[in-house]
Amino acid sequence: MRLEGKTYGEIRNIFKIPKSTLSTWFSKLELNKNSQKILQLKRKNGYLKLVEFNKIRTENIKKENEKIRLVHESHVSKLSDRELMLIGAALYWGEGYKNFNQKKHVYPYVCFGNSDPEMVVVFISFMERILGITKSRMRAQAGIYPNINPQAAIGYWQSITKIPKEHFRYQVALSRASQGKRPKHLLPYGTLQIRVVSRQEFFKIRGLIDGIIKSLS
Repeated sequence: MRLEGKTYGEIRNIFKIPKSTLSTWFSKLELNKNSQKILQLKRKNGYLKLVEFNKIRTENIKKENEKIRLVHESHVSKLSDRELMLIGAALYWGEGYKNFNQKKHVYPYVCFGNSDPEMVVVFISFMERILGITKSRMRAQAGIYPNINPQAAIGYWQSITKIPKEHFRYQVALSRASQGKRPKHLLPYGTLQIRVVSRQEFFKIRGLIDGIIKSLS
């Protein structure tokens, strides 16, 4: 059967013999040109079928992913002030400056940073709608790497945030881990840090975070 061009799988399905056993049996079997040609054709056809199967499966997965995303996107309507308040506090909890130590007499301030422009926009909406902080009070700093054009980065973040351009500055920073080899396509505009020098606003956000913590106890 092997000399007729039967594959291991075909022979195994007929006799219920483990593939490892067949491999041992056929290890020294010399196949003629005809059987080799048949097996090569079967392998090629099997590969093409597998490629087509994987292509169809990938497309189906993409469609399913988009369907799931759209369904859950529809679960969110226009955010109420309360919802935005909780979202903003949670964002600051994860990405904001919180290391205030009253014993060291450090003046607290609001400082939020991230590289995701959409997240930055949501946090700015929180500051404006919930805390009443106008963009004229906000200060922004772009954290960039040596390969990033400072003016391009500032222009990008200013167009996203609408914070007055004169309130922007930049800082070039490169971690030791990067060793000057950071890919240029990674964070092409760096990260953005937004600051508001206000003790009261800092403790408002801190209070919201503490309220979230206590609500779960």
